[in-house]
Amino acid sequence: MRLPRRVPWSSLAELEQLCASIYADENDIESKIFAINRISAWKAITSLPHALESTLAILVVIVHDKKQVSLSTLLLRQSYASAVLRLVNGLVDPLQVGTYARSITAIAQQLGIPNWLVELRHASTHEDLPSLDLLREAARQSMAWLLHNYFLPTINPITNSQQASNSVRPLLPMLKFYKNTMKVVTRDASLVSQYKPKLVNIMREIERWIAETKVAANISSGEIGWIGHRSIDTSSLDIDVKETWALDKFCDELGERGMLVPLSKKKRQCSTDSLTPSKTSIAIWDPLIKHVQAIHPDFSYVLCRRLCSILLACISKNEGPQTSESKSDPSYEEYIACWVVWVTEIWRGDISAYLDLKRYVVSVLMKELGHELVELSSSSAIFALLKKISAGQNELELMTRLILDSHPQTSTPAWNPEDLEIMKERHDILQSYQSSQTITAGVKQTKNTTHEIAIAGWHTIDEHFWTPCPIGVYIENS
Repeated sequence: MRLPRRVPWSSLAELEQLCASIYADENDIESKIFAINRISAWKAITSLPHALESTLAILVVIVHDKKQVSLSTLLLRQSYASAVLRLVNGLVDPLQVGTYARSITAIAQQLGIPNWLVELRHASTHEDLPSLDLLREAARQSMAWLLHNYFLPTINPITNSQQASNSVRPLLPMLKFYKNTMKVVTRDASLVSQYKPKLVNIMREIERWIAETKVAANISSGEIGWIGHRSIDTSSLDIDVKETWALDKFCDELGERGMLVPLSKKKRQCSTDSLTPSKTSIAIWDPLIKHVQAIHPDFSYVLCRRLCSILLACISKNEGPQTSESKSDPSYEEYIACWVVWVTEIWRGDISAYLDLKRYVVSVLMKELGHELVELSSSSAIFALLKKISAGQNELELMTRLILDSHPQTSTPAWNPEDLEIMKERHDILQSYQSSQTITAGVKQTKNTTHEIAIAGWHTIDEHFWTPCPIGVYIENS
């Protein structure tokens, strides 16, 4: 659960008033001075989001420029350049996440910052200072970006979710390239050194994709406007939420047919006893999974959870009306279960992590299945997965018994030569009873006498021996 954030304004109406004073009239200096004073007052009592910090810096320069304060042209150019530079750096630097560095241009494109502002930032830092006219236009573009990416989404939170459309690069082509490269390497070990640079590059690209997706999570949740220059939220919870969101997207792509699970059903051959993927599949995907795991410690938990979600989704599809799209694919489900088992087994060297991951998988499945789900077939992938994961662990076996005991597996007994003799004897006994069609002759017609019922099917009896009773209850006459 995320903690509420402190804001400098008392209500959104106050922020809307500030926004109107800034953008209503470009030539109204008095309204801009009012906005400067208001933001400065907020800054005195609390730390500001970086967007407001940048707004204040740009507004001060614009007011000085329009009031024609006695500033030299060089000083004015430096003030404009510093304000724009702080805006771009303050937005981009906190999003430089991941093991491998990303270009500022790539992050700026995700944020919707014009490329020429990034180039102007570079020129202001490392080259000749841009002209005053160019810097004035940069200030106007920066204020326009702040209006559409900070003020309006904050004032109207409903439209904020639309910013999730800041999409990242598609991951599927990268995964296909990695898979095809690994196929070549696994078939011919002599090509490992030749293809190693390609594999290193593609793994870096995949890690950059995860970092980009983490930035997209930041944007879609409205965090970008809130990250302050001096008060960046670095709590582990907040970072884990965004990283988990990015890893979720990564695992969803891995779970598609053609990735972890081969497209051909002939290639989905796995051992029923060990419930692990084929050696070819492991050889292809083992390097990538372990690489991501080394960078993101929670990856194994996220991957297991997403794969279990795929299995649970398959159950819900099977329960509904079967269509061409929702038709069940047992081999696909079984192979997904194999990968869950394999991910847990790679932690066998660390007993604590190994057991924790097993408990996590069981808890995810049990929480979604519930004890009342009795329609789960004993031949389903989830049934086999639960049995495999809990095997040898008393605690887990007790947990899964709620589900497993509801589906006892009946095995067909083996035939013995003696069974035929027993069946023949029973057949002779039944034939002997069939010849008797009447009640035994020794029965007396009194209430104190007992009677025998012929076993050879339905027959009529005397009314004297009839006693009314509920169906299924036999009362012996005495």
